[in-house]
Amino acid sequence: MKEPLFIKLVKNFYGISKPFDEFAKDVINDAGNKIAIWLMVYLIISAYALMVLISWFSPMNVVSGLIIADTFVYFVASAYIGRIIRKNKLDRYEFDNEEERKIYSKRFIISRLFMSVLILLLAMYPISTWFRYMGMYQSIWPIFIGYFTGNLVAIYMQYCRLFKR
Repeated sequence: MKEPLFIKLVKNFYGISKPFDEFAKDVINDAGNKIAIWLMVYLIISAYALMVLISWFSPMNVVSGLIIADTFVYFVASAYIGRIIRKNKLDRYEFDNEEERKIYSKRFIISRLFMSVLILLLAMYPISTWFRYMGMYQSIWPIFIGYFTGNLVAIYMQYCRLFKR
């Protein structure tokens, strides 16, 4: 049976390699609902905090702080989903043959690299703007190089855990 595009995106985004059955659907829906509720609470609190803090501090500093807080909340939500995926072993898939393992390993590497570059690009602009505003032009590149190198190591370790025998 051919999977719809949305299911393929969910599996790719969360790193699910098993078929998307009822169990996987229930786990993802439950985790997604919990994250959605906490994100709604965070959005309301951050909106009120933004209004109050702008009256006390520089608007650029407050908005920069909010961008960093939003990035931190995104990483916490991603870590939570990743924990749920690993806890329920949705990232583990028993391959029928070596050819299938190779196909899934290539898809895994490509999707992880694509997501890493996308997150890096999305995070680079606001953080580089903030660093430029603070007058720290040269100190941004070591942060991004360190992030990307650490992310490559994490991708390789996850690849070894999932696909090496």
